[in-house]
Amino acid sequence: MSKKYPPKSNPTKPASTITAKTPTPSETVKVATVKSDNNSSVVLPEQMSLSAHEHIQKYLQYCRKQKLDKNDLTAVLRLSQHLRVFGLLSAVGYLNQANAQDNNEVRKRTVPVWESLLGQMVALDKNKPPNKEELMTQIVEMTGKQPQEYMLTWRKSLLLANHWNFWARAYQED
Repeated sequence: MSKKYPPKSNPTKPASTITAKTPTPSETVKVATVKSDNNSSVVLPEQMSLSAHEHIQKYLQYCRKQKLDKNDLTAVLRLSQHLRVFGLLSAVGYLNQANAQDNNEVRKRTVPVWESLLGQMVALDKNKPPNKEELMTQIVEMTGKQPQEYMLTWRKSLLLANHWNFWARAYQED
């Protein structure tokens, strides 16, 4: 009895490729999305670290700090975990919780970091990221009207989260 193997690929026939302009470091993650011929989207992973670094830098500028303190670092790490476990919509929902207690210290430390990073990630205008209410509206609309775009954005947030973590640790206080 002979075994049957799948046919070998033809080495003379080129595989289909996606050609894209390499984004500059100052371009946002939104630019890292490329449409291919079959209407599927891909994320350029080589852009993620540069974008994450820019996001952390903008957060530091917003807070007028040179380094991230322990609470900022913890907030970045919590965002990464929340995105993996609960998803992007849940993270944006956390920012907009109506029943949140004003005296909750963890929330006070977490919301500014999450709002900044998630807002920069989805910003159409990199100089004006959406506030938490606009961010919520944008993500909720995306889940209903463009579920594939939502899944791509969530995937980008998961990729970015690893780089946010790296850069947050790099910029933490000693």
